[in-house]
Amino acid sequence: MIHPIAFGDAHMECRSLKETVRVLTDLLAFEKVAEYPESVVLKNPNSEWRLVVHESDQAPVKQMHNHFGVRVATLKEVDAAQEYLKKHQADYGIKQLRQPEYSHGSYSLYFLEPGTNGWEIECYETVLRKESGGLRLGGVRAPHWQTLLPAEHFPGRGYVPQAFTHGTLACGDLKTSWNFYANVLGLEVHQANDHVVYIKVSTSKPYVVCAVRKEWKNFSPNFRFALVVGSKDEVVHAHRYLTDAGKDLGVTQLGELHENGALSFLLSDPDRNWWEVVSDA
Repeated sequence: MIHPIAFGDAHMECRSLKETVRVLTDLLAFEKVAEYPESVVLKNPNSEWRLVVHESDQAPVKQMHNHFGVRVATLKEVDAAQEYLKKHQADYGIKQLRQPEYSHGSYSLYFLEPGTNGWEIECYETVLRKESGGLRLGGVRAPHWQTLLPAEHFPGRGYVPQAFTHGTLACGDLKTSWNFYANVLGLEVHQANDHVVYIKVSTSKPYVVCAVRKEWKNFSPNFRFALVVGSKDEVVHAHRYLTDAGKDLGVTQLGELHENGALSFLLSDPDRNWWEVVSDA
């Protein structure tokens, strides 16, 4: 079993960095922390993990069940976000802008940015009115921040994305995927309902929502989630473990070890979703 200590970077792919990064910074409060010829690294100041955005003119449109999510503190901010995005929808190339709705305990707004990726602006204010509301499901509904970002941090919109909270994946058989997440990747698995689980590292706030679907698309390794382990030796050990037993465990593809400061490798799970194992140093 792999023993992650945190979720590392989340990765997504878009058709135009210029268009997508503009949406993520202007509408979702991400800040640019690094820039390369074909990728940009973004981060919300309150979040543990970063988002690496890759550019490819072949990037396919993602289903909304392969979306990413940010969180606001109050219900009225979700409504304010819907009003603001609707007002500026044409300017930013926003597509599939929905009315806010309640789902899995959250009050959420969903939309598709022009680079083909779905996004959710979520709020758990109603759930958190109960003392136990933030304790269930590994604490994923609890605030992902220690201190609220003030309105001045993101002025003129009526809402402030306080954290980059989650990504989502699709699977075909929940029992098979659950076993892989827990017993191969070493993640916590928390069942939300018969068709949805939340997976996370116990010591980290970010999480991934995995939902059963009858059909879904698979994407390139540019759409992946990274698991951080404690050392390069652990990366080597994990790679050897999956080389020896990966096919029996459900690994559908296994990449080579790659060193660029940190040591890492890629793998795909039983549903052909991509993951990365990377060293902490």
